[in-house]
Amino acid sequence: MSENPCPRTSPCTSSDPWSAPGSPRSRTAPPGVTVRTRQVASGPESIESAYDEALAGPGTLLAAVEAEREGADAVVIDCMGDPALEAARERLTVPVLGPGQTGMHMAALLGHRFAVLAVLPRLTSRFEAAAARYGLASALASVRAVDVPVLAIESAGDELVARMTEQAVAAVREDGAHVLLLGCTGMIGLAERLRPALDAAGLDGVPVVDPVPATVQVAAGLVRAGLRASGLSYPPPPRKRYLGVPVA
Repeated sequence: MSENPCPRTSPCTSSDPWSAPGSPRSRTAPPGVTVRTRQVASGPESIESAYDEALAGPGTLLAAVEAEREGADAVVIDCMGDPALEAARERLTVPVLGPGQTGMHMAALLGHRFAVLAVLPRLTSRFEAAAARYGLASALASVRAVDVPVLAIESAGDELVARMTEQAVAAVREDGAHVLLLGCTGMIGLAERLRPALDAAGLDGVPVVDPVPATVQVAAGLVRAGLRASGLSYPPPPRKRYLGVPVA
């Protein structure tokens, strides 16, 4: 793992200012691990619906396959919707992780119930369905939205942090959440700004999971432990012809 990269595959076509040198994503790598970003060539500019996830899937899968061919030890899909996650696990021989699944499980490890801070209200049902799919429905206290689109996160600044704080406090005091999970990978680095606000509200014991660095850490751990997804759960796809679609 120290030599080969752990690519963070971005399933969106929009530019990624958070990956610039010195930015939050550039600091996600644990010691001895190289993280490289691969942007998909086609798909939606952001992912905020099941429709977006479906359109992001092919490009994400192709990028993941190319990353493994170039020597990646693991692949992290940079979206809380985990587009093409299971397909990539079938196709690749290295660990493939999504921050939605990994972040939820990490939140469940840290407390009895967790809440997701989503970008938009329309994503509430998506997170509820994901929690059920990942076996964590009983641990999900709530999904609370800050009502800021993905592409507006960077410019929202202090207003976004204020909304996150408001919803986070409500999730703990009203919904019974013991842990908070950032619901968009575009919120990377904002856990550092949210924690002082929670401390000021008297909630200093509530963990905030930032899903991108958390998932990169888990991916590195799996590589070092020599583990990957089960071939019984994710058997390789059968050989066949695919018409009109790019196949890796």
